[in-house]
Amino acid sequence: MKFYLNDLIKFIKTNKNIFSLSLYFLLISILFISFFSLISKTTNNFLVPHSLPNESYNYEETANVGTFITDSNEDRNTKLSSYLNDFFSTRNQSFLTGNVENLYKFYDLSHSYSKYSLHHEFKRIAYLRDFANERGIIFEDITSTPYIKNIQINNTIIKLEVDETFTVTYIYPENPTVKNKFSITLIHTEELQSIGSGFTIQKDYYFDSFENALKKYNFNLTEKELPLTSYKTYNINFNRRALNFKENKTYNRSAAVKYADKYSGILTNKDSIQYNPYYFNASALSYGGNSTNFVSQCLSDNEMGGSLKQDKTWFYNSKDSKAPKISDAWINPTELKDYLIYTNKGSLVKSSDIQNLLSEVTDTASPFLNLQAGDLIFYSKGDIPVYSSIITTFDSNGYPLVNSNTVNRFHVPFDLGFSDDDITFQLISIN
Repeated sequence: MKFYLNDLIKFIKTNKNIFSLSLYFLLISILFISFFSLISKTTNNFLVPHSLPNESYNYEETANVGTFITDSNEDRNTKLSSYLNDFFSTRNQSFLTGNVENLYKFYDLSHSYSKYSLHHEFKRIAYLRDFANERGIIFEDITSTPYIKNIQINNTIIKLEVDETFTVTYIYPENPTVKNKFSITLIHTEELQSIGSGFTIQKDYYFDSFENALKKYNFNLTEKELPLTSYKTYNINFNRRALNFKENKTYNRSAAVKYADKYSGILTNKDSIQYNPYYFNASALSYGGNSTNFVSQCLSDNEMGGSLKQDKTWFYNSKDSKAPKISDAWINPTELKDYLIYTNKGSLVKSSDIQNLLSEVTDTASPFLNLQAGDLIFYSKGDIPVYSSIITTFDSNGYPLVNSNTVNRFHVPFDLGFSDDDITFQLISIN
């Protein structure tokens, strides 16, 4: 059947509904075909955290693991585990001796991120050795247990998430048979370059528990030995006898300490429960991270903690699946400190920098003698508290040891990592 132009126009006008519907379905079909064609050609790109914005990699394999790596390439995984253990062991030996010569082999100093990572380790080694020397303690042993949580691989680039449990054993020379221990968990984001049968560290980033104390250290990365720059300054002997809990009806100290130990966040094996799942994790907060949230839990949790009564100013309320209602005083170190003092639930024992605080330890009226396990320490820059911890025990010379979150600490000397001149320590006794 032959149509001329006028006849075609007349046909379209007469059948415009049918024509429009047909055109609509034709367009929808074209869109669907284009969409699924695009999906089939898309690659799986993963942007590496801490990298420059234009760095991306197409990762071929992913393995979620615990203490040991368990994906299909057993030979490579055995080498990775061996490499990490060798690295941590070598670095920990440097903490003990100050010799860093053997650390260079783990890094690629032609790579700026690798240089930064090595320089940071040098600063940590120097600081920890100075810290021990100032307090007259001797490190006998330092061990690290890495728990590899995730592996992502692209050709020769291996990206790892590693939780390192870092444990230090130390003594006082006057009482060498008594061992003291503390632990810290560091969460590493690492990139390794596979070279031949080995690896080099391209990046090693983590939130460091010593960060506030490292400003004065600087190295040119040619050093073989890191010298001590601080010498014995303090006579650490608080003459504290036994760790006795002075309980009262409103605050169960021993329960608060047990809670702090259970949920300190320190990994003892790959299946450890790091935090109480009832509470949200506030690590991302700019003021104190999860530290004050954790301290508030220790003080008030009714099932396992200290059972200190909450009220309309200080509370954590979580019902069913709804988002919890949380007061500022629960998660903000400034607000919690002020709340405890103003409500007479706590008393300010002392507010001082570390030099003045430790210079008083030989005095029979030393403020530390007024502290018990279950009391709190707030860390302030200027007059503003930025972090908080709970005293969980005392070492063999009576030095207060604390637990805290964000950087997870277990029985750690209260001022480790907070030795800056601009840090003020506020000691709070719970009444």
